[in-house]
Amino acid sequence: MTEPQISSLRKDFRVFRDPGFLVTLFLIGLLAAVGALILVLASSEYGIPIRQFWP
Repeated sequence: MTEPQISSLRKDFRVFRDPGFLVTLFLIGLLAAVGALILVLASSEYGIPIRQFWP
C-alpha cells in the first residue's frame, strides 16, 4: 500500500517545527527584548525619557 502524498507546502513549512529553528527564534527574540530594554533605559537616562510613555 502506498503512503498518501504529502503536499510540498507542508514539507516547506515543516522547518518551523524543527528544534534548531525554534531555539534560534527564541534567542533572537530574547536578544531583541534585551536590546529594546537597554535602549529604553539609556534614553531615559541620557535622552528624552520615553519610559513614562511605554509601560
